[in-house]
Amino acid sequence: MTTDAEMTTDADTTAGIAVSTAQDVDRIFQVQKASYSPARPPTLAERLDRLERVEKMLQENYTELVDALQADFGHRSRDQIVGADIFAVMSHLPHIKRHLKKWVKPRRRSSGALGLAGVRSYVVNEPLGVVGVMSPFNAPVSLALDPAVEALAAGNRVMVKPSELTPRTAGVLGRLVARYFDESELAVVSGGPDISAHFSALPWDKFVFTGGTGVGRKILAAAAPNLTPVILELGGKCPAVVLPDADIAAVGAKVAQGRLGNGGQICLCVDYALVPEASLEAFLDAVIEKTVTDFPTVQGNPEVSAIIDRRSYDRVLGYVAEAREKGFRVVQPDRYRGETLDPETRQLPLTIVVDPDDRLAVHREEVFGPVLSVYTYRTLDQALDLVNAKEKPLALYVFGRNRRAIRRVVDETSSGGVSVNELSLHAMSTSMGFGGVGPSGMGRYRGGRVGFEAFTNPKSVSVQSRLLARFSGGLLPPFTTERQRTMLYRMARLPRG
Repeated sequence: MTTDAEMTTDADTTAGIAVSTAQDVDRIFQVQKASYSPARPPTLAERLDRLERVEKMLQENYTELVDALQADFGHRSRDQIVGADIFAVMSHLPHIKRHLKKWVKPRRRSSGALGLAGVRSYVVNEPLGVVGVMSPFNAPVSLALDPAVEALAAGNRVMVKPSELTPRTAGVLGRLVARYFDESELAVVSGGPDISAHFSALPWDKFVFTGGTGVGRKILAAAAPNLTPVILELGGKCPAVVLPDADIAAVGAKVAQGRLGNGGQICLCVDYALVPEASLEAFLDAVIEKTVTDFPTVQGNPEVSAIIDRRSYDRVLGYVAEAREKGFRVVQPDRYRGETLDPETRQLPLTIVVDPDDRLAVHREEVFGPVLSVYTYRTLDQALDLVNAKEKPLALYVFGRNRRAIRRVVDETSSGGVSVNELSLHAMSTSMGFGGVGPSGMGRYRGGRVGFEAFTNPKSVSVQSRLLARFSGGLLPPFTTERQRTMLYRMARLPRG
């Protein structure tokens, strides 16, 4: 969901910002561990109170978080920040609060044939204990608090470590959380890669990481000695399959929006589009027209999000330079030709690379910047082959009207989720959960009950009946009668040997 530079930021990133030490992290972790007991799980009222405090904290202080994020990025639209970092949490909270009373109740389950003997079965979703959350730079608030509120709703303690690439935001979030919560309930720590490494290696009851696939592998390695269960929200190269009967102008405009949100630094951004060969030029025109309409200028435009740091800025420029050097078609809006790139502000224009191949990094790597690859195809089979030749993405988009073709794209590809004729629609669900598959992640949260259950242990409980108590001893070896043996084989549906 972010590049692997997430864990290798410059040493002076947090200069002037208070950071946590490993001792701070350990102390808070022990406080939270000591405060949780399976014998005293939080009541429904306590859980609701914690959710309401998160809601109140954001309502009363969101402008401080917006200011901090703008300072961390240099340039980023306030509306973009509110939409990506505040709205997501605020929109989930009412649903969770409304349904939590039902979710915490035991759920009855079938006892199968034993139900005929009066056996009762149910599942109790008990809290896990202490949950660790690491959020990325592109949405450090929502991707910290989204899992946190679901973990709190499930009855857990939570500690959050925001990205070191957004130190001001981490500092403000930590100060606000400390004002509204005791550290035994919810706490925020901050720091560089050393603190991230230490944080991820603690013996959490569950750990949530959002970031790049490479760092995700390191997180799994750090969790393995403690057998910590991990939710990984990663990313990958999310494709948009444009079918021949799609409205090319409308889809091109939508893809432009999907590529340029937050400067292309969103895990759900369209990384590449597959377009019918005959529609290529019309598609390129539509993408460029929408781009220059929304962003008449790039340099100094407060609506154009900056690339998060110089390393990432140089990496994205390197992808474009490589494509040009190797003779691939590279397209940029003519309107931006007079603008000079400024590595201090790190604002980049939309760049389109047409039909790149595996010689190019832009073909292989998740870009996480405003560079769109466009591939042409003659048959849908070709398009599906290209999608399936890449690693499984977090999201796949398909645009068109032919239901059979849409169904083929859905059924014959693998991705964390699919949105049809829209961007990121599946990620907004309050019932399905959100996550990746394979290199794009594992596990799901952010989905109403799915999210609640992600942070609980579904403890199975079966209650013996009086009728079963009379006969259950005769169902276990050693058998003393042929009748018992015959019953065993009959129940197992096996022939007598």
